[in-house]
Amino acid sequence: MKFKVILFLSLLLLFQSTSAQNEEEEDEDEDEEDIPGHMQPLGSSSELIPVEVRDDLPDPVEFFDKYVKPSRPVLFRGAAKKIPSFNNFRNDTYLKENYGDWKVDAEKGKKENRKQAQLKMSFRKFISKYHKKEIYLVSDLHKGSPLIAETYIPRPLLCDDFLKRFDACVMWFSSGGTKSVLHTDASENINCLFDGSKELIMGHKKHGTILGVEEEGSFSKVDVDSVDMHKYPDLTRVPWHIAKMEAGDCFYIPIKWAHYVKSSSSRNLAVNFWWQHMLDFPNREECKEQIKKEKDFEPFATRYKVEPEEKKRSRFLSTFEGEVEPITPDRFYDSVFSHMRIKRNETDNIFAQIDQDNDGLIWFKNLYNVNLEVLKPMLDLMDVIEKQEEADEEEGQKRQRDEL
Repeated sequence: MKFKVILFLSLLLLFQSTSAQNEEEEDEDEDEEDIPGHMQPLGSSSELIPVEVRDDLPDPVEFFDKYVKPSRPVLFRGAAKKIPSFNNFRNDTYLKENYGDWKVDAEKGKKENRKQAQLKMSFRKFISKYHKKEIYLVSDLHKGSPLIAETYIPRPLLCDDFLKRFDACVMWFSSGGTKSVLHTDASENINCLFDGSKELIMGHKKHGTILGVEEEGSFSKVDVDSVDMHKYPDLTRVPWHIAKMEAGDCFYIPIKWAHYVKSSSSRNLAVNFWWQHMLDFPNREECKEQIKKEKDFEPFATRYKVEPEEKKRSRFLSTFEGEVEPITPDRFYDSVFSHMRIKRNETDNIFAQIDQDNDGLIWFKNLYNVNLEVLKPMLDLMDVIEKQEEADEEEGQKRQRDEL
């Protein structure tokens, strides 16, 4: 009898333990199911916010005031169809016959991998292979490409303040089905689509820390096809935006906005224009005069007027991001000193040369228009700091390789 009681109690305890364990597992399953977007494609964790769409191309001043300065993406529906070479870019036979000797860069695979080496080949060879193999052309047009003769700059950028700050003009070409990583661009960006369609899932730059891509030109390690919300729980706090591009559309992607791009499964060709970020439009009156004669698109070859030294100015002015105009000598010193060790008397001397009306105040337009020789002491110091940072990074990578 005693044995039966002990057996009964043992079985009862085992049953209770098993029931409790099952309940815990069920709770865990329910918790996992309750996480919005868990193990789903990027953007599934929130209601998607459509970007603004307009059917015309604004002039550079309107474009800067309405979209660049407030950091607002905008899609220009059908704009690229006005490009004189629009149909040429959609014709493989034409491209192969006229530009087949162009040496291009291509990537293996259609899901972006930033660690892989690029392939070098002729444009002719790429066109012959891209339908059969998973390769993706990513090549700069303004560095020796004959196709630059048929590349056109959109109206919003047709002012010297934009044109002299161009960074790159890149062609993206595949048989479709490509996917990028979640990333930010280090420059402002207008992308014009000639063939296929694209969908962009985007996060505002103010969420950079949450997204893990707060630095310009960086990318996230998140799997865009299946987001692990246990590993990246902060992504549930991001309100995602969506843009859907069709052939003939152009789209403005503001600097530092995180975005993931996937293309349709058919031929896909786009050209994008990258330019350096501006805190203000320094010569708007001159631009208003300039644009009176402009069309919606102008030839890149005749309008391209990049000034390489302006990149140094843009890098220096980035130290004033978030600063409010007008700038006093104290705030000038504070902004500069936070990025480089420089003496107060040096910044006061530079400030005085910029402040030509001697009212103790300067504006962003003054910083953009002052002779670069005035800024040279700070630009040289920035070069030294940048080279040291690159050397430190290279040394760190070398140590990691040695440890392996």
